[in-house]
Amino acid sequence: MKRISIELAVLAVSFCSISGAAIAQDHSRGWENGNIVAVTEVHIKPGMFNAYVNDLNNVWRKFNEAQVKDGDILSFSMFANTSARDGEPDLYLTITYKNWAVFDRGLEYFETLGASILGSTENVRMAGVDREQLRTIGSTYVLQEVKFKD
Repeated sequence: MKRISIELAVLAVSFCSISGAAIAQDHSRGWENGNIVAVTEVHIKPGMFNAYVNDLNNVWRKFNEAQVKDGDILSFSMFANTSARDGEPDLYLTITYKNWAVFDRGLEYFETLGASILGSTENVRMAGVDREQLRTIGSTYVLQEVKFKD
């Protein structure tokens, strides 16, 4: 019984020294916010991979290139999930935005941009409907980059 009491006392002292070290840690902010990255999961319907990527080349790419030119988007990419398991997306689309202010653009900006690429807002709407024959969208994540300060 006496041995158990000594072991418990040693354990208690150990816990106290660990929590004291945690309190003494540096809590200054050694990081800063970086860019915003949006990741979209795409489930492509069977046999439609090429058709969907061709559609992205004609619409998504042009839309993003215009926003790169405007300075809102820093980069955009697509990544094939080469070993997709059942239920996982086939493709990931990523867009890196310079900051949160990009999301404050008015509806008019995006309508004008879409119409300049596809000819009219009706064509933009129809392209969205047609795209449903090729894929379904899974989750979209909007992530804040965290960068170490030097």
